[in-house]
Amino acid sequence: MGVFARVFLTLWLIGGTAGSIYLLAKRFVELAMRVVSLHNETCLEDPVLWPTWLMTLILVSCVLGLMGIVCKLKLFQWFFSFLVNCGVIYIIAIMVWRLLVFGWIRKPTAMSFEEVYKNNSPLDEEYKPMLIDEMAKVSMWEDVEECLNEVKFCEEANGDDKFFAKDDWKIESFYQYYWEGCCVPPPRCKNVISLKGIDHNDDCLRWANATLSKPKHVKCYNCNSCKAARLATYQTDQDKVRMYSLIAAVFLFIANLFVTLGGFE
Repeated sequence: MGVFARVFLTLWLIGGTAGSIYLLAKRFVELAMRVVSLHNETCLEDPVLWPTWLMTLILVSCVLGLMGIVCKLKLFQWFFSFLVNCGVIYIIAIMVWRLLVFGWIRKPTAMSFEEVYKNNSPLDEEYKPMLIDEMAKVSMWEDVEECLNEVKFCEEANGDDKFFAKDDWKIESFYQYYWEGCCVPPPRCKNVISLKGIDHNDDCLRWANATLSKPKHVKCYNCNSCKAARLATYQTDQDKVRMYSLIAAVFLFIANLFVTLGGFE
């Protein structure tokens, strides 16, 4: 059993090394492209870094595990086991964090955004308080507004003044939430004849005031719909990379199993 486990552990670690290098390279390219296209502006998105740290941990553990097998040094084997346990704890922490921020059962991201944007649903009814505090709390929103104004998100023009290189950047699915929530008044607001008696928390009132003060470009960066756009974009970012935790969990479980069966013997 020891020889069998040793061979399969070696092959598993070689595969893990190659796979983690590939996923790290893919992640670095994705982040680099976003940094270049956003000109280091983070109001549109918040870089999700935990997959990078997780894949780095997997890569280092694989290298140490292979050195432990080839060199038969207990120190490398001990570090490998230690990093595997750290990886398991890290994955559990990520899962707990996701439950606190996004909830166990939640509406689809698009549906939560639509409730705020079209139906004026309060943010705290569609999103967890921890997510709101992290991405759209009052103390940080002035900086987000300033950033959106700097990139002229709702004011893009063709020619030399164009901030982004892509001609269709506004209608990319990635920015669709921002384009609707921050730049296009909800359909129901167009049907409001009089603003008298309207609730002061209604987004239509904010949209009306924003449009009157800035008639050239329709935008409302302080509206709940714009805040919901940032929350929805962040949720989408997190959902895109959740497979990393699943891949890492499967890899660490099988690697630990081979070690238990005598992979280092």
